[in-house]
Amino acid sequence: MNRCAKRVVLIGCSLVLLPMLKHPNCSGQTTPKTPAANAAIRTGRLVDSGSADSHIQSTRQDLIEVIARPIPDDKLSILLTNVGEADAKLKSQLNELQSPESARERSLLWLSRVELAVLKSELFAEGSGDGVASAAEAVKIAEAALLALPAKGVARMEVLRLLAEAHLRQGDARSAAAILRETATTLQATTDPVSSSESVRALQVRVALSAGDLQTAERMLNAVYGSDPIAANAGAGMDLVRLRFLLAKQDERSVADWLESIRERHGANAKDRADTIVAQTRVQLGIDSSSPPADGSDPRLWIADAMYYLRRGQHMQSALHFAKAAASDDVASRSVDSALKAAAILSRQSNSKAAIELLRRISQRHPNSVRSADALLQAATIGQAAGPSVASESDVKAMLIQIAKQWPESQSAFAATRWRMNWAEQNSDWLEAAKISVEFAEVHWTSDVSTPESVREQAIRAWTIAWMREPSAEVISLMHQSFHERDHIEIVRRTHADLTCLLTEISDTHWSELQNQTSEGFYHKLRGFRQTQTDSIQAPPPTGLSRVLAERLELDVVLNPARRVAVGRYLLSLPPDSDFPTDIQRAGWLIWSGQRDDAEELISTKMQRSPSEADEWCRRAATSYAVSQSKSDQKHAATWWKRLADGLQQGTPAWHTAMVGWIRAVAASGETEKAKASAKMILLTMPPTDLEVRQSYESISQ
Repeated sequence: MNRCAKRVVLIGCSLVLLPMLKHPNCSGQTTPKTPAANAAIRTGRLVDSGSADSHIQSTRQDLIEVIARPIPDDKLSILLTNVGEADAKLKSQLNELQSPESARERSLLWLSRVELAVLKSELFAEGSGDGVASAAEAVKIAEAALLALPAKGVARMEVLRLLAEAHLRQGDARSAAAILRETATTLQATTDPVSSSESVRALQVRVALSAGDLQTAERMLNAVYGSDPIAANAGAGMDLVRLRFLLAKQDERSVADWLESIRERHGANAKDRADTIVAQTRVQLGIDSSSPPADGSDPRLWIADAMYYLRRGQHMQSALHFAKAAASDDVASRSVDSALKAAAILSRQSNSKAAIELLRRISQRHPNSVRSADALLQAATIGQAAGPSVASESDVKAMLIQIAKQWPESQSAFAATRWRMNWAEQNSDWLEAAKISVEFAEVHWTSDVSTPESVREQAIRAWTIAWMREPSAEVISLMHQSFHERDHIEIVRRTHADLTCLLTEISDTHWSELQNQTSEGFYHKLRGFRQTQTDSIQAPPPTGLSRVLAERLELDVVLNPARRVAVGRYLLSLPPDSDFPTDIQRAGWLIWSGQRDDAEELISTKMQRSPSEADEWCRRAATSYAVSQSKSDQKHAATWWKRLADGLQQGTPAWHTAMVGWIRAVAASGETEKAKASAKMILLTMPPTDLEVRQSYESISQ
C-alpha cells in the first residue's frame, strides 16, 4: 500500500468510509478487497477529475496527516488557511461548470468540498468548541451540496454519510441518527456493500455512544466482533469506534490493550490516530496531568498523552506525561523508553538536572534490567553536556562506575568503561587509563564485536603508553595488580603474559610464572629473543607496538650489552610505521649492529643540517658507543662525550653529566690515569653541587 493509501486508512469510521465511485476508465465488476484496501481506493478516486488541483490535493493529505498526528497551533493556523484557500478554489471551479454535460464533475467538486470540511472538523477533539464550530460549517456545506446534487446517485449518498458525520461531530446525534435511518437501505445498496455496511454500523455505534447508550453500542459491537475481537475481520474505522466505546467505559487496561491490537492489525499510522483519539478524549475528560497516576492507571495511556502533547508542541506537558508513564510502568523496557523520552525533552528545555534525576530514579526502579544501564548512561551523557553546575565530573564518573558494577555485561557498561578510559587519556592520566582498560567484563573481553578495537588491544595499547610515559617499576607493579583479579579469564591472563613479555625485565617475579602463557606468534618469539634463545624474531610486531618494543629492547641492551648487535640488527629490520623509527634511533642501532661508518655519516649529515640539534646527536652517539666493552667503541664514546661537553656551559648539570661520561669512557678505553687526573682536576676547579655527581668523580679519581 502506498503512502497515500496508508494515510487514508487513518480517517477510518470518523470520516465514514466512502463507497467507491466508478473510475471513468473502469467498467464491469470490481474485485472484492479488504475494508482497509477499499477505503484507500475509494478515497483516492474521489478526486479523479479536474478538481485534482495540486493545492487541494496537498491540503487534503496534510489534513489526513494532522488528524492522526496533531501539530502546534501556529502550524495548525497555516493549515486552516490552506483549507480555506482550497475550498475557495473548489467554489470557483463549481462556478465555472454550468453546462449540463459537467454534472459528474460538479458532483465530484461538491463531494470534495464536503470531504475537506469534515476533515477539517476532525482536526479538533470531538466535543471541543473548535470541533463543534468546524462541524457546523461542514453541515452547511453538506446541505448546500445536497441541494445542488441530483436526487439519485452515489455522490449524494456519500454526502449524506458525511452529513451524518458532521452532525455527530456537531453534537447533534439525533440528526445524525435520522439521516442514517432514512438512507440506510440506499447506502447498503451501493457498489461496495461490505464496507458501506461497516461504515454505517460504525456511525450507528458512535450515535449510540454520543447518546450515552452504552448497552446499544455494546450490542452492535458484539455483532461485529463476537467473543474474540482480535480475530474479527473489521476495518480500521470500526476498530477506532470500538476504541471510543472502551474509552466511554473508562476501562484503561482494555483501552491500552486495544491500542496495541490496532497497531498489530493496521500498522503504526492507525496506531498514531488511535493515540490521538485517546489523548484528546482524556483531555476532554479533564484527566489531571499534575497529579500522580491513580492506582490501576495504565502507563500506556500516559504514553499516548505524551505523544499527543509532543506533537502539539507542548513540550513540558509531554515530558510530564512520559515521566509519569516511566514512574508507573512495571515493564522495564517501556518504562526506560518513556524516561529517555522525558529526559530528552527536559534537557532540551534547559532542565537537565530534572532529566538526570528522573533517569537515575528509573534506572534504580528496574535494577535487574539492562535497559536501566542505558538510562543511567544517558543521565551521565546529559550531565557531562550540561556542565559542572548540573553535574560535577565526580558525579558523572560515579554514574559510569555504577553502570559497570551494576550491569557489567551490558553494552552500556562497555561504553561507560570506554568513556572513563577516554576521559583519563584526554587528561593525560595514562596510568589511570591503563588501569581502567582491565575493568571490562568477561563478555567484552571475549567479544570482538564490541568495538572495532578489541578490549585486549585497548588494554595492550593503554599499558604500553603508560609505561612509555613512565618506564618505572611502579607502573609494572600496578599492571600486575590490575590484571591479578581477572587472571582466571584465559584471554585476560594471556594479555597479562604478553604485556609482561613486552614491558618487564626478565628478572620480574611474574616472568617465570607467565612466560608459558604468552600468545603464539610474535609474543612467543619475543620471549625467546629476550631470553637470548634466538638472535631474531621471525614474526612482525602488532600494529602500533614498534615504538614501545624499541624502548624495551634498548633498555635490555643497557642491562646486557652483549645483546646490542642482535638488538640493533633486529630493530633496523622493523618496517617503518608513521614517524617510527626516527633518524636518531637508527643512528644508535647502526652503531650497535657494527655499521659505524654509516652511523657516523648519518650523524654528521644531521648535525650539519640542524646545528641546534647537535647536543642531542652527540648524546645519542656517545651513549650508543658507551654500552660496548670494546676499547675502540669506548674511544668513540669519549670523543662524542667531549664534543657534547665542549658545546655546553661549564659547571652546569648537563656539562657535568657529559664530563662524567667522557671520563668513564676514557677509563674504559684503557687510559685510566688520564681519567683519574681529569676527575681530580674537575673536583678542584669546578666541583659539582650535586652529591651523586660528586661521588661519581670521586670514585673515578680513586
